[in-house]
Amino acid sequence: MSNLPHTDAAFGIVPILPQPDGYQFLLIQHWGGHWGFPKGHAEAEETAIAAARREFEEETGISAYEVIESVSFVEQYRFFKDKQPVDKTVTYFPAWVKSTTVIRQQEEIQNYCWLPYEDALKQMSFKQGKQILQQVQQYLSQIDLSRRNSAKTGGI
Repeated sequence: MSNLPHTDAAFGIVPILPQPDGYQFLLIQHWGGHWGFPKGHAEAEETAIAAARREFEEETGISAYEVIESVSFVEQYRFFKDKQPVDKTVTYFPAWVKSTTVIRQQEEIQNYCWLPYEDALKQMSFKQGKQILQQVQQYLSQIDLSRRNSAKTGGI
């Protein structure tokens, strides 16, 4: 066997629920115990967004959402499987979620929770996931800022 790393790609959704006082994020707990965002592998011929959508719907049962296709966030990390290094890349797409009702995929998902940003950041298990959440929060702040600015100038 070679010690060269294998590569693995997955695709996911960062579920965002707009609230009057900010945003809440849906985190899922895998049976391995760690908390993160819904994600999974693409099937044959499936695009990145199609894979992210399918995995999100399978894992959470949520179908009322809108993916923000103009932006994505990427995490990369290495793990070992059967003593072989694997370089994993996960591409996440943020999505506006219109329902908080989760029907979890019991084979893969142990638990879930909707949390505001600070709590979600504390709940996330891995540094790379926390960085994705921070980048998404930064992106949302820019959207909010541009909306406020256009609302101010819209009345002039």
